[in-house]
Amino acid sequence: MNNNLSDEKVFYMDNSEVRLDRWLAEQMPEYSRSQIAQWIKDRKIQVENFSELKTRTILPAGTKITLRVQSNPASLTQLRPQAMALDIIYEDADMLIINKPIGLTVHPGAGNQDKTLVNALLAYTEGDLSDLAGPERAGIVHRLDKDTSGLLLVAKNNHFHLAMTELFKKRQVTRKYRALVWNKPETKTGTINAPIGRSPNNRTKMAVVANGKAAITHFRLIKDFVNSEKKICASELEVELYSGRTHQIRVHLAYINLPIIGDPLYNLKKDDLGMPAQALYAAYLAFIHPLSGFPYQFEIQPPNYYRKAKEYLEKMTDIVT
Repeated sequence: MNNNLSDEKVFYMDNSEVRLDRWLAEQMPEYSRSQIAQWIKDRKIQVENFSELKTRTILPAGTKITLRVQSNPASLTQLRPQAMALDIIYEDADMLIINKPIGLTVHPGAGNQDKTLVNALLAYTEGDLSDLAGPERAGIVHRLDKDTSGLLLVAKNNHFHLAMTELFKKRQVTRKYRALVWNKPETKTGTINAPIGRSPNNRTKMAVVANGKAAITHFRLIKDFVNSEKKICASELEVELYSGRTHQIRVHLAYINLPIIGDPLYNLKKDDLGMPAQALYAAYLAFIHPLSGFPYQFEIQPPNYYRKAKEYLEKMTDIVT
């Protein structure tokens, strides 16, 4: 185990006049509000001049807030390690880079307590993971949807996890995705700047809503598949996230009438080409290691289901044109 590292994070309260747990959740969106509440309860969050801190406490502007984290390997035993095949792209003392397949949930949740990536990681590392985000999200710095495949970074210790969280917050981590979509964008490059929140009509979906959280997605046209009769009209895009909202790429592309092929939630009932999941994968990940200063970049080839869909579009375009 190398989980004996500790670190701290310092905030200064602004003039928001909102309860502490809610304010901290806004400062650290990568952690759930319930996790933050637990940190307050466990006294991992300390505030000057407040010996009995509550989640609902409203602090004066300028108050110093200190979060101290220290790994507790015993907490990771609450989840059951389950050996699974992992496609490991890179590994060192601080991190793992995983190529996550479709169909694999990243971490346990309601009604889904095992057979997740976290269960597999616990078995592979024998618990040698960060627990900064709680035992149910051991090692998880960022997420991919269950049916989105591709590159995912995993932290082995809290020191690295906390430092990487800062890089994500400062938008110093480059994440690029590839997507096959129906229709063709009006421009070769573009930016979608539209807030995302829970859909008012379907609570299982996200949507562009006026009171949603700020979300920005950049895209670039790689290739289009259009024939003279326009019986086939699709595109391959490179997509880069500036923010990281739930289902962000899927929601934003559908919002501008570029639904991802095979997406069961946002494809607007267009042909899915028999895809087992949405034609979207995390293709590229790059960052400068926050502790060593060494630059890393990783890139993978498309999964088979994506490649076959692209070959089908190319073939149909060639035949009909």
